[in-house]
Amino acid sequence: MKQYSQERQSGLGPVRDTVESIWVAIMLALVLRAFMVEAFVIPTGSMAPRLMGEHWDLRCPQCGYEYAFGLPREAAQHFSRSRKLTPTGATCPNCGHPYPYTARPAYVNGGDRVLVLKYIYSFKDPRPWDVVVFRNPQNNRENYIKRLIGMPGETIEIVHGNIFFKAEGDSAWQIREKPLRAQREMWQILYDNDYHPSGDVGEDRSERWRQPRWRVVEGAEECWDLAGFEGRRFAFHGGPGPGRIAFQAPKGAFLPHYGYNLPRAENSVIDAEVDICSDLKLSSTFVPKEPRGRVTLMLTSFEHEFQAELHTDGTAFLRCKSPDGTGGKWVEWGRRRLAKPLQVDRGYALALTHVDLRVTFEIDGEPVLVSTRRQYSADYDSLKKRLAELPDRPIPTPRIAIETDGGRCELWHVRLLRDVYYTCPTLGDVSNGVQGHYARRLRRLGLLDVRKGMTGWGTTDNPIALARHADRPDLDEFFVLGDNSPQSLDGRAWTSAAPSLRLWQKNGRILRTYENGAKPLYQLGTVPRYNMIGRALLVYWPSGFRLPGLPGLPLLPNVGKMRLVR
Repeated sequence: MKQYSQERQSGLGPVRDTVESIWVAIMLALVLRAFMVEAFVIPTGSMAPRLMGEHWDLRCPQCGYEYAFGLPREAAQHFSRSRKLTPTGATCPNCGHPYPYTARPAYVNGGDRVLVLKYIYSFKDPRPWDVVVFRNPQNNRENYIKRLIGMPGETIEIVHGNIFFKAEGDSAWQIREKPLRAQREMWQILYDNDYHPSGDVGEDRSERWRQPRWRVVEGAEECWDLAGFEGRRFAFHGGPGPGRIAFQAPKGAFLPHYGYNLPRAENSVIDAEVDICSDLKLSSTFVPKEPRGRVTLMLTSFEHEFQAELHTDGTAFLRCKSPDGTGGKWVEWGRRRLAKPLQVDRGYALALTHVDLRVTFEIDGEPVLVSTRRQYSADYDSLKKRLAELPDRPIPTPRIAIETDGGRCELWHVRLLRDVYYTCPTLGDVSNGVQGHYARRLRRLGLLDVRKGMTGWGTTDNPIALARHADRPDLDEFFVLGDNSPQSLDGRAWTSAAPSLRLWQKNGRILRTYENGAKPLYQLGTVPRYNMIGRALLVYWPSGFRLPGLPGLPLLPNVGKMRLVR
């Protein structure tokens, strides 16, 4: 007590308290980092556009749409935080207009920084569609972030961009449906009419994309005005019959392209005859101007046609027509009466979605009518059979339209989105380094032939069976994919294995190097549970703002882009 009083009198007491407080804070931060939460930097664009690596933030000069464009590999060698580079090769994902080659150089933004809940999977099992961080099985010194697709004990196969799985001991294939929390984050822009392209229509390919995508169907020209607010508002004036507008775009617009990528880098991955994405979301704000009338949203998938209809009296309908199941006639899938009739001059957010072989009609963000599996089955065999008919029976270009009838109305914020579409890449060369030793050994033993050009793991006609070990859950296997499917180095294409993995098993012993008689324990393309780090929680530091005079230091966080990871 006497010593403490002397320290207080000499002025050392407050200094000591401050030092102790700082040290306690440091220790708490270290404990949190080690056991609870850790920060990671996104290095690449494999999860773009939701999670971004080093990129430019661009604005399309033709339609004004803002998008991110990833730093190409060839530009990475010139990359510097304080140096401006020209974003050469970028293409707008909304209108397809190429970014000008004469554009001014711009600073490259760093990757998103995310907080990860560590060891959460020690207390609860992972869930499909979680965004997870794990040690890269090809190189355990790297951390990867992907979306969890396959669980232990399941067999996974990608069929026309969708995920199908078979549970352990079950012979029936099921489609892996996304929960609403994940689906809302995974929609990709296809065309947003709020960013209406401007400029004259030209003859070459790049100019073709400048045309407005919505057209009045012949015979209804006098019913519609599509020029309001520079083409961003569609007004229906009424008439003796229904008036329809249709979305017009070439088949290539429905391929899973990303504005984040260089188009030429995707060409070797996307099959233009197969990868026609028909998992779409058509949305619009419907504003009735009279207390009578209706609006109908329409879209197609393969030979199926779907309608979502809303009358001003509050009655909603969901319908389907297909040449096989319904004989070419419209069949009502559901009907529902809203609590109140629609109000004049009030906007109603409507959306018709076709995703994971399920059709939904949403009003103001809430599902009102949803198809059942009895009405629209997720039939794996039928889908595989349909794809086997290519190229003799091509996949039709999706058709999208909006029809109104009765009283005057307006359509605002007309948007068309697509789901993440998982492509089917082939395998690359096996590394000549130590990471490729495992694959080469499997080849010499005649257990697995891994060669360049083979169908990737879990892709169409090459399903992957994920091991589940009841006695050793740490050895359970998971399958992961990136949201930026054409440009994600994920489980589909892994041909290497880190020597530090538990690779072999012999007489109950787990080995990292091969011994005579040992059997392979690790499966290429999978993530073992012991490599799991945790679940991504929050983008706490998106690419920041730069201070004047300090171009290489983006010190101010972009608070508006902070977001939960779903």
